[in-house]
Amino acid sequence: MFTEAQVNEAIAEIKTPNVASWDLFSEVSNFKVYRRSVPNSSLKEYKVLGSYPDLPTRYLLRAYTDLDFRKTWDPNMIAWKALPNHRLHFTAKFPWPLYPRDYVYELRTQEFAEGVVCVNGKSVFDEAAPERSGTVRVDEFRQDVVIQPTEDGRGCNIWFGYYDNPKGNIPSSIINWAAKSGIPSFLNSMRDAGLRLMKTDEENGVLDEKTQPLRPTATPLAANC
Repeated sequence: MFTEAQVNEAIAEIKTPNVASWDLFSEVSNFKVYRRSVPNSSLKEYKVLGSYPDLPTRYLLRAYTDLDFRKTWDPNMIAWKALPNHRLHFTAKFPWPLYPRDYVYELRTQEFAEGVVCVNGKSVFDEAAPERSGTVRVDEFRQDVVIQPTEDGRGCNIWFGYYDNPKGNIPSSIINWAAKSGIPSFLNSMRDAGLRLMKTDEENGVLDEKTQPLRPTATPLAANC
């Protein structure tokens, strides 16, 4: 979970990125994706900074965290299951010919002043979700998302930090291709999904988007890469 100081630091970085030790990896409309090497490892971690000027915070959260709805727009999602103690088991497709990956992680959602929301996930061991044949368990995983409403309330700003170890001898060319295509595709698809939710609410006469509750579930970013 993030402290208030960490959330404030993330919000400040949306306006003034602290990327001295990061490389600009890719760009998509209103977003920049940064990447750097994990110390003493061949693995990479990612940081995404940007905004959805036309998607309010509540609709982004619903698109991102409602896993039943996620099935309608995420082609890489195989299955998910809620576990006790704020935990989730999520299975995702990986590019052929790689095996699917599954994640078991604790997920927390926090709400801060002025409508800021933070979603944190970290891998854990849970006997309720044993490893399975034909699926690779990702047991090193972290995701942190800070979402801030824009001043006009019509959109939101986003700070997203992500790291995982997918295991296996995956060529760097495949990792680079998957990340370069998967992250921008995920950002665009999530925006489209949120806008569909907002349109549905408008058609049904739901004018106050704050009437929709948060659902404290979220999936690994790598599931979309």
